[in-house]
Amino acid sequence: MNLMITLLCAAAHVHAFVAPSSSTSRPCTQLNLEKNIADMIDHEADRLKNFHLWRRAEDEKRNSWKEKEPSLPQGFDFNSATEFNPTADAAKKVQMRKDKRMAREDPMKYCADRCVATGHCEVWEDMFEMGPKEVQAFCLECVLSEDEEPCDVPEKFIEDAGKPAWETKTLRP
Repeated sequence: MNLMITLLCAAAHVHAFVAPSSSTSRPCTQLNLEKNIADMIDHEADRLKNFHLWRRAEDEKRNSWKEKEPSLPQGFDFNSATEFNPTADAAKKVQMRKDKRMAREDPMKYCADRCVATGHCEVWEDMFEMGPKEVQAFCLECVLSEDEEPCDVPEKFIEDAGKPAWETKTLRP
């Protein structure tokens, strides 16, 4: 009887230190994926497991495409390489736009950099309806001169003086 009580106490004592078993299990983790996404993940997992087989299949596929004779589309008009190169006319237009902007924003710089230094005065030749030598003389006598003496100003300049920029059509880029 003593033995029985000792065993019962020992059994009760052992259960006291054991964590109680829970009737609830871990919460279920579930992924809700679309079928094509799940297939993509499965395909990638298979590819990684059998990488050498996948590489061999890809090489065979690539070789089969190489064996086929490449054909160009029929009735397609190919452009020549010269059609994509910028033309000299485009460069002149860009330079003319830069010159018009410079003449409008800084006439002294335009006279010094373009007219006097290089002899290219097309913007003011067109604007003032003057020849190249007349524009250079105007630049030297009026714009770049440090003298306080009066100079000859073109009539076209006087006609447009005081008008808003949108009314004058001469220096628009």
